[in-house]
Amino acid sequence: MMITLINRLANYVAKQGRIPRRIIEILKSYCWVRVMRFWIFDLTRVDAPWRKFRKQSESLIRWERATLENCRRWIQSGADGFTSWQGELMIQLIEQEHLVLVGYIDNSDNSATQVPDCYATLAFGHKPMTQHCSFYMEPNEGTIRTVYTRERLRGRGLATKIYAELCCLAKERGLTKVYVDIDSSNIPSLRAAEKAGGVRMQDVVVYHFTFCKHIDQVWAQGSLKNRFGLRK
Repeated sequence: MMITLINRLANYVAKQGRIPRRIIEILKSYCWVRVMRFWIFDLTRVDAPWRKFRKQSESLIRWERATLENCRRWIQSGADGFTSWQGELMIQLIEQEHLVLVGYIDNSDNSATQVPDCYATLAFGHKPMTQHCSFYMEPNEGTIRTVYTRERLRGRGLATKIYAELCCLAKERGLTKVYVDIDSSNIPSLRAAEKAGGVRMQDVVVYHFTFCKHIDQVWAQGSLKNRFGLRK
């Protein structure tokens, strides 16, 4: 609980401007502990909330699958959400044949750069957690790694619509379950996942420890703890 409170305070400070944000980013790179919780989407539910949200977003958001060329261009744009490390992560996931989904809102001001208004990633088989550790899934499962909405468009419920679209694509692929791990201090993301129909796995807790950029470890507790291991 104390770690979660510290993380929430850090997120609040980071929102106060570029300098506080940069200080928090440096601190997180050199010594930081995050507490992650897992939510699960049951794709076999006929009354799942994500079905409703997916229909609502069909005429509002244009969805596309990102390409390597797209990602490299977005990194050069300097837009929020597309820093070098975020872009490189997207490239890594595409190269490993995971899904990187991007969305455009028709009336948003991105015509000049063609930078997406939101994006998310859906991993299959295994999801990289750190440089050396992955979360492993069964053939009928997928895991959402990242859900991001650009800063000027937050508060419009886009994250919920992203979850809905990912669940639909996962079901079309034949999956029956989708997991998502969310930092306990990220209240908007927690609410978006629950609103879309995600159910918290009460016994699962994951601790992610970073120290001096060279030590990046994950410890898990609960029913999914045996799913974490060195990447194959």
